[in-house]
Amino acid sequence: QQHNNTNNNNNNNNKVPAAATLASQILSEDSTFRDAEFQSMLGGLCSSLHRTIRRGLVSILDLDVLCQVVSVLREERSVANKSPTTMAAARAVSGVIQDAQERLIFCANTALHKEVVRFKPTPADLNYPGKFLGEKPKAAIVIEDDKRDSKEPSSTEERKEEVNDPSATSDPNDAVAAQLRVYESWFPPMRSVLRILSKIFRVVEPRVFEDIALQSVQSCTKSLKEGSIYILRASGQIHADLFLVKHLLILREQLSPFDIQLRSVERQLDFSEAGKAVSRFLANRNRRLFSMSTENALITLLREGVSVQESSVDSKRDLEDCLRSACNDFIEHTSSSLLGPIAIFVDQCKNAVGSGSGSTDVLIKAPFMNAVLVKGVFSKALENLEGALENVSKQMHLYLENTATQSILMKPVVRKMTRSLEEARRFVGEVPDGANNWEEGAKEEVLKLSEAFETKVKSTTSKHGTR
Repeated sequence: QQHNNTNNNNNNNNKVPAAATLASQILSEDSTFRDAEFQSMLGGLCSSLHRTIRRGLVSILDLDVLCQVVSVLREERSVANKSPTTMAAARAVSGVIQDAQERLIFCANTALHKEVVRFKPTPADLNYPGKFLGEKPKAAIVIEDDKRDSKEPSSTEERKEEVNDPSATSDPNDAVAAQLRVYESWFPPMRSVLRILSKIFRVVEPRVFEDIALQSVQSCTKSLKEGSIYILRASGQIHADLFLVKHLLILREQLSPFDIQLRSVERQLDFSEAGKAVSRFLANRNRRLFSMSTENALITLLREGVSVQESSVDSKRDLEDCLRSACNDFIEHTSSSLLGPIAIFVDQCKNAVGSGSGSTDVLIKAPFMNAVLVKGVFSKALENLEGALENVSKQMHLYLENTATQSILMKPVVRKMTRSLEEARRFVGEVPDGANNWEEGAKEEVLKLSEAFETKVKSTTSKHGTR
């Protein structure tokens, strides 16, 4: 037995140098595989692994899972690229990353098309200003994407679900709960756009992300405009204007960290001249079909019949234009609302002067320029001013939390009202004494009412602006 053990030990000792010799043949001095057949075998194994993982990726619908897959595989690829021994694995991981990104892009576009492009708002989605006041029903907060199958619920059904965790909103002083309430008050299409873009920003190629962002911002802006029209009918002009201003400001602010241009050039084939080009082609009996020159009839037909039309798309510029237009609408509507009958009086005076080719004769004799009526207009406007200013201030505080933004919006409103009051005083001053019941002292009374109106506007707006 001792003899047999000695023989076994000798055999094992003989195998060790043989294995070392084999390893030295496979491994080079820097410990990298240099055997071509071994590398080929690794490549085959990694290709099989890639195909197996690809079949699993196709069934994933959750954006969060796909983003995590891409992030983890990127780290694995960076490690695999550091050593030549794992280059085959690195190539396979790169293929899996591309497949995961393609699946992610598809799922993101599908979600954006469903939740933004084809979005059909419910009354709860457009319950403004009810959302800020805590009125029921509230739209649900959708933060995480659920795994969906062919029986997945519609986006409307999802928005009707209630928040399951009551503790999330039980403490009014909780910063997280407050942030969730703010997030809940956003219009659902804008929530979806910002949520999806924030998820895919780091895991897809920059050009792909910018293209998705460009299209989603266009669709979101369109949906916001449509929503403001519904709110105009349901709640009034000031709510529609502030709804649009608020959401466009949020959209612009939330897009700024992405640092993207949102520009593209769209090219389309124009076949408007194709019919005439075909007619000329058929009418030309000396056409050269096989000529190897620019006189070839087929080349001429294509050149004349088909043209490429280019158009530049700049979603960031369109967003700024839409925001500027919304602010201008708010300024126009709010100033007219605060002026009340004075705005109507100024418009009547302008129309009268315009119909008289610049002459004030028509204005002086106009029924609305009667001294008693004009005094009544300014008295009524001054009487209603305080309540109107309080309402505007209340609604602005409701929609716009930042007092600086409120001040920026109110300054042009005050300037526009001041210009209208100056025009009204100028029109009144053009009426001679004694005409149209303008007795002595009537103008002074109207001017005092106008100055009191202007003083109250400036003092009230400055007081609200410093809150």
